[in-house]
Amino acid sequence: MGSTRTYIREEDLGAQALLDELTWAYERGWQPADVLHVTARSGDLSDVPLGAAAVLFDAHRSRAEDRAPEGWLRQIRTVADHHPHLAALATRIPPGDRGPLFGAALQRALPDVTRFQVTGLAFTWKYLPRFTVLAPPPSQWPPLRTASSADTVPDPRILDRIRGLLSKAESTDFPEEAEALTAKAQELVTRYAVSAALLAGKDESSGIRGMRVHLDNPYAKEKVLLLTAIGSANRARTVWFAKVGIATVVGGDVELRQIEVLFGSLLVQATRAMAAAGTGGRVGGGATAFRRAFLAGYAGRIGERLREADARATVDAAADAHLPMTTLAPILARRSEAVDEEFRRLFPATRSSRARTVDAEGWHAGREAAENAFLTSPSTSGPQ
Repeated sequence: MGSTRTYIREEDLGAQALLDELTWAYERGWQPADVLHVTARSGDLSDVPLGAAAVLFDAHRSRAEDRAPEGWLRQIRTVADHHPHLAALATRIPPGDRGPLFGAALQRALPDVTRFQVTGLAFTWKYLPRFTVLAPPPSQWPPLRTASSADTVPDPRILDRIRGLLSKAESTDFPEEAEALTAKAQELVTRYAVSAALLAGKDESSGIRGMRVHLDNPYAKEKVLLLTAIGSANRARTVWFAKVGIATVVGGDVELRQIEVLFGSLLVQATRAMAAAGTGGRVGGGATAFRRAFLAGYAGRIGERLREADARATVDAAADAHLPMTTLAPILARRSEAVDEEFRRLFPATRSSRARTVDAEGWHAGREAAENAFLTSPSTSGPQ
């Protein structure tokens, strides 16, 4: 005798409430990747597929593919890449459906989901605080997306070349090879960013926006130090929201995409260098203090070297463009001022974070590792 399964009605599952809370979270400034980040931090990883299903269905019913800003759309595509079966499910539900079909489809895709789990996640999303609005929510999207300065992105071929060089630098066991590969990637970063600034002309505020970066423990605060160092060298500013594990970097769109690529690579290199350094013979809390200090020292020295490399590469970029530095420098300065202005608009009340007392040996070990990772020759230019 064949078995049958009875699906409870959507209103009994509470799926509509989950979609409603997601809608209001978006209205309060949260974006898809942010919502799933805090969902994962809640402690129950089984909530992540449930949250992803809601995000993907909401994107389908709001026609995000045709209407959403590019940054928002990239987040949706990343979620779909990680949950292909849920993405396929979402596209089979009519876009105009407000929830009833989603509830039934949800149980087919995630048969173990319970009403308690759905309402619990809805409750979590309901109490997400207001967040700085970095992109218009779905309620403000146009009927059809049009190109705008806010959607300006680097040439994908340039980004692919940068990623390729950094990937090789991460994987090689030879410091000299990693040095040469990273130096070449940095040269591309700087020269492309300078070219973008020149193309912007007198519109210094063109394409300036905020980008969120999600960070997790261990050593989240030290990871922020590395992100801040990279951002500073790229004329960007960073603010850290420790309670939700999210940093926001404000800068030009081209620079932000390159910061994202550089940070991903440098974090891999820093983590590998930290593992190779050991703990200086420490155990327990002493080992943790050593690693925190190592990452802090690494971030500090990387920041210094990136700024040094930026100065050299900017001179080279000016020569390539047949511009005297007396002409290029004011353009870049006005660009930095525009970033500062947007940062103050988005975050009018911020405070500087004090560095904690660090293990001196670990700090020096981190700086030494940064020296080995980013030695550059006079014939190459470093990152912006």
